[in-house]
Amino acid sequence: MSKFKVMAFWLSVIFAVASCMEENNGPVNPLTADAGDAAEGFLGSSSLLDGSNSTNSTGQGMSYEWELLQKPSGAEVTISATDEAEVEFVASETGDYVFQLTVSFLNWEDTDRVTITINENPFPNLVAKAGEDRVTELTQSIALDGTNSVFENGQATTVLWEIISKPDASIASLQNSELLLAQFSPDKVGDYTLKLTLTSGSQKSEDLVKITIISGSSNEDPQILNADILEDRTLTNVFVSDANKLDYLVTKDIAVRSAKLTVEPGVRIGFEEGAELLIAENGFLKAYSADYENNPIVFQGKTPGKGFWDGIKILSQNQLEYLSGIEIRDAGKLGYGIKFAEGVSIFLSNSKIHNNEGIGVIMEIGSTISEFKNNQVFDNSTSPLQIPARIVSDLFSENQFQNGAIQVTEGKILNGLQNYWPTFDVEYDVLDDLVIYNGSTLSLSNGAHLNMANDKAIRVIASSALRILGEETAPVVIEGKTKEAGAWRGIYIENSNTQLSSIIWARINHAGSNPIAGQEAATIKLGNKAFLKMERTVIDHGDGHGMEAVATNLQLQMSGNIIRNQAGHPLSVSAAMVEYLDYMTVMDNNGFNEVAVDGFTALAKDGGEIVWKGFANQTPYVIKGLGKDLLIQSGMRIKEGVTIKMQPGSRIDVQNANGRLGYLTIEGQPNIPVTIKGTEESSGSWYGITYSTDNTQNYIQYAEILHAGKTMSNNFSAAITVDNVPQGSLLIQNSKIRFSGQHGIAVAKQFESSLRTGGLTFEGIPGSQIYIWE
Repeated sequence: MSKFKVMAFWLSVIFAVASCMEENNGPVNPLTADAGDAAEGFLGSSSLLDGSNSTNSTGQGMSYEWELLQKPSGAEVTISATDEAEVEFVASETGDYVFQLTVSFLNWEDTDRVTITINENPFPNLVAKAGEDRVTELTQSIALDGTNSVFENGQATTVLWEIISKPDASIASLQNSELLLAQFSPDKVGDYTLKLTLTSGSQKSEDLVKITIISGSSNEDPQILNADILEDRTLTNVFVSDANKLDYLVTKDIAVRSAKLTVEPGVRIGFEEGAELLIAENGFLKAYSADYENNPIVFQGKTPGKGFWDGIKILSQNQLEYLSGIEIRDAGKLGYGIKFAEGVSIFLSNSKIHNNEGIGVIMEIGSTISEFKNNQVFDNSTSPLQIPARIVSDLFSENQFQNGAIQVTEGKILNGLQNYWPTFDVEYDVLDDLVIYNGSTLSLSNGAHLNMANDKAIRVIASSALRILGEETAPVVIEGKTKEAGAWRGIYIENSNTQLSSIIWARINHAGSNPIAGQEAATIKLGNKAFLKMERTVIDHGDGHGMEAVATNLQLQMSGNIIRNQAGHPLSVSAAMVEYLDYMTVMDNNGFNEVAVDGFTALAKDGGEIVWKGFANQTPYVIKGLGKDLLIQSGMRIKEGVTIKMQPGSRIDVQNANGRLGYLTIEGQPNIPVTIKGTEESSGSWYGITYSTDNTQNYIQYAEILHAGKTMSNNFSAAITVDNVPQGSLLIQNSKIRFSGQHGIAVAKQFESSLRTGGLTFEGIPGSQIYIWE
């Protein structure tokens, strides 16, 4: 058209409009500006300015101009555009923001104002979120996703998607416009603006999304991705009618840097051999499909097979990585399907990670979990998952893992909270020392199975606790990754304070590689101020003691445990701990089938007596360690069937001390005597028992005292001595004293009446059966 024809056309339009608007008072302005109703917004969220109800009675188009007239002092405003009918803005401060809309056509214009009030509420209960703006190629259908919207006010919410603007002559349409997940069918190249409106009672929230359509590929080949993504980009489903066809092919390593990559439902991305997808520190990946069963997002090798392409590595620390409804397969040339680096917050749900070389999912030390739920990780050659110990409790039990154990790294649990490790169909391989401290708790329940790496330990310290609660048919198992005695160190508990550690219905195997603390190895070792309850647990195939409890200020509860196949003693305890041992403990096939008792600390108890009741299978006590003597400084009772072995040169002394009245009652029964003998089983190997208290409860019946009365060069010796400084006393009946080094019983002449006897048998006594000295 020539310039003259164009000018003539516009003059005719002007005259036509002028004539139709002309009244007695002259031309009438055909424009009515409408800036929308006053509304509320929230800090951190975008607010909508809606001028779409403005009109031009001529039926022609018009121009829009938004201007900010008023704002709170110091506030900053970011606006998406100023020349469109509907725009969004984000404000930095609370308060009122006044905008003016000017609409213009030819020489006419009209204005209107609107006030938007921004509030502080960081968690509004109705916020429409239409998704990110995107650029995509012309295709039959594009998914609209409003599922990130917030509607938590407890009322019914209606949803409406609308096309606000579109290219000239477009007849684009919407499907399922009343659902959060809708479909948009563009038909022209150009810009489309869509609005999502949520209405709930008197509340309404709106959001815009701009979709730019560019020309698509004209053939049936996948689109090529061979360069880093440096601007926001959306990958759409190119071949909607063929779900198995690759929509995109990554031909070499690509990275997303300073940009957001959005992958829509149904997209299938193939990778050439050795190619990698890297999400850089300042990049962002969103791959989200709500219909994950029928319309997943697939990352796969161009050619199927484990280890064909490198995998996905995510370094981004800017935002959560929203990955849901994805599938990763054929990766692992670098040893993983997907790796989340330090500092990454992980959101992975409803996804499949399978058929990869190495480990399916790696979570590096320093990564965190926002959500890891309902994933299926299987058929990966090494392990389904590698994860730091401190975030294992963030895994949902609905996840399904198969084919290999979950690898647990960096064993520090220090959050001061209850940490529950779910029980899955696969086991845990604990690769580092597992240290629970800072008031934290680790809980394992029925069927959980931990394999400890070589020479690693579980340490429960600093007001923390280990809670193991298995079941008879599904015990918790903790054992060596290498299935042999001495594969790992064992469990160490110290400074529990008020935190009770409990081990119930468990099997603990293969410990004792090296001492966790102190000089001797043990499967379970209690340090100072440890607090443990252990019931119905089996300790098996250890290369040290079964349990060591020789420290101070311990609290121990035991019931119905089995300790077997230990290279050392089944139990090694302080004398103060003996009374807390369970009579029904089964000890079998141990290197030393004796309970080692360290007498380093005197036996003394306020408000009651100490009772040594022995064991149902008559496992003996052997007194050894730093203190090979037993020093009794309060009431003590030794029950029938107990056997005590004394080291060479050791003794048992009964005395008053620190305001406590000491006594020793030995109460065997017919055919079930109490036996106290020397470990060497030779005459006079240990000194014997000395009673230095005049207490009516100094009483021995049905006992056998063997190998005592060690001879001294400047004094007499006897298996039992009733002392004279201070005065002692004893009633002994129906007992045997055998193989003494010198005398059987010795008593001072002036206190001869303090010794009462009856039914005694003496054997192998070279001196007097009862020696009275002056």
